[in-house]
Amino acid sequence: MAAVAGVVAVAVWYFAIRTPEPRDDFGRFQGEWKLTVADRAKQAPITVRVSGDKWTWLVGGTDQKRYAMALRPDTSPKEIDLTQLAPDDSPQQERRDGKFVPVVLRGIYTVEGDKVKVVTAPNPHPRPTAFDATDGPPVWVLELQGR
Repeated sequence: MAAVAGVVAVAVWYFAIRTPEPRDDFGRFQGEWKLTVADRAKQAPITVRVSGDKWTWLVGGTDQKRYAMALRPDTSPKEIDLTQLAPDDSPQQERRDGKFVPVVLRGIYTVEGDKVKVVTAPNPHPRPTAFDATDGPPVWVLELQGR
């Protein structure tokens, strides 16, 4: 009888109580992440919020930039593209004929539990191909905040 009660308890937990882990990379990206840049001792605290296909940079709790996120987990290495959704106030923001030209960050990523590593390069630079290139762009390390 005790064994049956144990099996029932595990079944209830498994099917009704537990929160299943996302089965795909898109699901794993959802949430708020603390972003650090590898090999940089000092930096402002940055949070990245991913909701659906939207990637938002938050600095000091304030939305700074928003991107549309596209993943290609079937490539090797896995690829990520971030396309800026709105212009920023930067004088470097490209415009053609007075119209906003979105920045596209093309990169690669890897998911390791509650950590993600991302390396990107803005257009027109080529997509990075490795995380350990000594002369390449910096590696972003994202740590999931409370799932």
